Amino acid sequence: MSGSPHLEKAPRSLGFALWLAIGFAAVTVVSISSVGVLASLGGRETQLALDETREVTYLRQVSVMVQMTYGIGSSWERVEPVLVDLTSSMPGPNGRARRLQVRDMDGRIVADATDAPPGREPPPVRRLLSLRYQGEAVGALFGTMPFLTPDQLVQLERAPVAMTGPMPIDPETNMNRALLGGAGLGAFAALVVGAIFMHPLTTGVSALRAGAQRIAAGELGARVKPSGFAELAELAGSFNHLAESLARQEEARRRLVADIAHDLRTPLTVISGTVEAMLDGIYDPNDHVHLRSVRDEAARLARMVNDLRALSLADAGQMRLDLVVVPASSVIEDACERFATRAADCALALEPSITPGLPDVRIDPVRFAQVLGNLIENALRFTPAGGTIMVGAHLMVRADAQGALGVAISVSDTGPGIPSEALPHIFDRFYRVDQARSPGGSGLGLAIVRTLVEAHNGTVAVANRPGSGAVFTVWLPVA
Repeated sequence: MSGSPHLEKAPRSLGFALWLAIGFAAVTVVSISSVGVLASLGGRETQLALDETREVTYLRQVSVMVQMTYGIGSSWERVEPVLVDLTSSMPGPNGRARRLQVRDMDGRIVADATDAPPGREPPPVRRLLSLRYQGEAVGALFGTMPFLTPDQLVQLERAPVAMTGPMPIDPETNMNRALLGGAGLGAFAALVVGAIFMHPLTTGVSALRAGAQRIAAGELGARVKPSGFAELAELAGSFNHLAESLARQEEARRRLVADIAHDLRTPLTVISGTVEAMLDGIYDPNDHVHLRSVRDEAARLARMVNDLRALSLADAGQMRLDLVVVPASSVIEDACERFATRAADCALALEPSITPGLPDVRIDPVRFAQVLGNLIENALRFTPAGGTIMVGAHLMVRADAQGALGVAISVSDTGPGIPSEALPHIFDRFYRVDQARSPGGSGLGLAIVRTLVEAHNGTVAVANRPGSGAVFTVWLPVA
C-alpha cells in the first residue's frame, strides 16, 4: 500500500460525559422544580381551603350565638357584647381586621363590633346570612369574610345552621393530590428533557448500527458521517477506518485469488502440455530437455506453495523461529558462497563487503538464509550480464525514536533500478514491477523477505542507488 489510512478527524464538540452530566442535572432540576411548584400550589390551595373552612365554621358559630342571644327576651340588647367577644376571639385571616354587624328587618344597625385598631377605618361589610328565631327572619348578619363567595353564602343560607360541619376540602387529600400531580408532571418533564439530551446520542448510535448492518450485509462501501459528540465522532471515524480496512482486505483477497490462479495456470499449462505431447508421441518421453522443463515448473509450484504456507503461518502468528547467535560476517559469507556458481553462470560478479568487527546477531539460520536468498535471486534476475551484485554488512543506528544499534545487511545491484511509483508496493504480495521482465517470479519473494525480517524484530527497506541499480537493506538488532 502506498500509505497508511488516516482516520477522519473528529470535530471538536461538547464532551459526552459533560453533556450527560448536564442532561442528568437538567432532568433532576426539572423534576424537583415540577414537584416543588405543584406542591407549593397545592399547599396554597390547601391553605385557602383551610381558611375557607375556618370562615364557614366561624360564620355558623356566630349566627348560632347571635340567634340564641336574641332568643333571650326577643331583644337585640345583649347581642353587641357577644359580637365583641366573637371578633376578638378569632381574628381575620392573614392578619386582616374582622368586623361583624347585625341589622334588624328594617335595616337598622343594632350591633356592630370590630377588632380594627383605634383610629383605623373599620373594614366594609357585606350581607352574610339571615338571622331567624322560631322559623321567622328577625334580621341579618353582615361582616367581612373575603374567602366566602356569593354562591357559598347562598348555600349556607339554605343549609341548616349548625355549630360544626364537614370541611369542604380535606387538606391531607389535597396535598397528596398536589404531590402526585407534581410527581407526574416531573416525570413527564424529565422524559421530555431526557429525550432532548439523548437525541444526539441515539442518532449517532443509530447511524453506527445502520452502518454496521450494511457492512454485515456485504456493502463494504458503507460509511458513517462523524458528527455530534467528540467521542461519537471519533467512534464514527474508527468505524470508517475499519470499513476502509475491510474493503482493502477484500480487494486484496480478490487480487490474491486472481494472482494465485494466474501464477498456477502457467506452470500447470506447461506441465500438462508437455505430458500430453509425450503421450501423443510428439515429444520423446526420454527427452531430457522437456523432462527438465516439467521438473522446473513443478519446482516452481512447490516454491509457491511453500511461500504461501510461510505467509499464512506468519499471518496467523504461528511461524516458529529457531534462534541462535551467529557472527554477522558469517551470514554474508555463507550467502555469497551459496550463490557464487549461479552468479558466474549469469556472468555477474557477486562480491561481499563486510565491515570488520561486526557484532553477533540472533537469527534463525534457515529462515534468514531464505531472506538473503530471495534478495540475491531478485538481483540475479534483474542485473544484466557483466554487472555486479554487492552483499554488505555494517553497523547502523535505526532511524526511529529508539535509535537502536544494529547490523545493516544490504544487497545492491547494477541493474536498471526500480521505478519510483513502484517503491511503496515492492513488498506487497504478488506485486511485480514488470511482468515481462520477471519471468519465473511469483511476486511472493519480497513479501516473504519482509515477513521473515519482521519476525526477527528487524526492518527492511528499498531504495534506488544514485546512478543505477537498487539496494535492499535489512536491519537486525545486535544479539
